[in-house]
Amino acid sequence: MKIGTDTAIPPAFSQLSLRQTEQVESIRLSSGNTLYSFTFASLFAWREYEQYEICLCDDAFVIRNGAVSKNSYFFPCGTCEGQKRLIDALIPEDPSFYYITDKDKTFLEKEYPNRFSFDVCREDFPYLYDREEQIALNGKAYKNLRHRVNQGRAVAKTWSAESLTAVNIDRALALNARWAEERDAGDIADTSAAETALRNFEELAMWGLVFRADGEDVAYVAGSFITPEIFDINFCKVLDNRCDCYVKWALYCCLPSEVKTVDSEDDMGLEGLRTHKLLRNPKELTRVWKGSLKNE
Repeated sequence: MKIGTDTAIPPAFSQLSLRQTEQVESIRLSSGNTLYSFTFASLFAWREYEQYEICLCDDAFVIRNGAVSKNSYFFPCGTCEGQKRLIDALIPEDPSFYYITDKDKTFLEKEYPNRFSFDVCREDFPYLYDREEQIALNGKAYKNLRHRVNQGRAVAKTWSAESLTAVNIDRALALNARWAEERDAGDIADTSAAETALRNFEELAMWGLVFRADGEDVAYVAGSFITPEIFDINFCKVLDNRCDCYVKWALYCCLPSEVKTVDSEDDMGLEGLRTHKLLRNPKELTRVWKGSLKNE
């Protein structure tokens, strides 16, 4: 349900739908929000598992994360006026806001002094990588990563990468299913979200590659552009774990020339995933917070 800028509270929430893509992305880009979690591709892919609902206004939107709790929300995205209007509307619900950046935290502290307490959410920090550095892999800092890239390349005599399109999307879907089967269903939620993204690949304006090793499909990557300069790896499925670093290196090489930064999303607090992401030498981890309304 769309709400105008002068509509009275309480806010109305509805399910995410593809027809909202353009408006949500327009608000996000206009606000300068570069957190991958706010891109429509990410929101739509995870909408069922996370029970996302949206309150969409003319100049702002807020996402309710029903899988966490009925009063858990993304920090509102949009103009300052739109954000404040949504926060005011939600305060009676005793909200907790997630994905609060340092800038958002300053905004809350100024507009709502002593109303919110904050906890840093290390497991939600997005990992950002410098594309040129990830291709060059120069210096001692990249010694281990160079080894893993070369190790993965050596698994096959010939490698090729094709752009994902409507013509070959079924191959990515088959890889996604096979990846889950070989891991005893793997991460069911991630597999399901990836399938949703692939089945709506063109509508979500996603970009990706399918990789072949010695003539056999072995991996795919599907992602979205946070901005023309920042690419988000939404999903990366590699059948042979030894090839993971090589596939990501090849992805960096194939991305459009405008891309300067690659977002590898968060580590969910998983030790092994955190170790792997840190091994690849991120240039930045974006700090995010949870803000909870203080009891008065």
